[in-house]
Amino acid sequence: MQIGVRKDSEEAPFKVGEEVLVLNNPNLDSTFDEQYVGKIGRIVHFDYECGCGQSFPSDPMIGVMFCDVSLEEFWKEELKLVVQKR
Repeated sequence: MQIGVRKDSEEAPFKVGEEVLVLNNPNLDSTFDEQYVGKIGRIVHFDYECGCGQSFPSDPMIGVMFCDVSLEEFWKEELKLVVQKR
């Protein structure tokens, strides 16, 4: 997996460091790894160069790190922002 951009862009769907919940394969993507469904992770990078049809800046593959230190990439439709209660 190639690591991409580690900084925010105004047009990116999320911000680096935000917590997200993995949704249940809304795109019916055959490469989607269902072991992550329902897990919460933190965004660590945006990848615009892995050859999956992504476009800069609004449609990257989004690198998410989980508490077990696994890293997986998702499309924006596969993630939901976790809103922290104050």
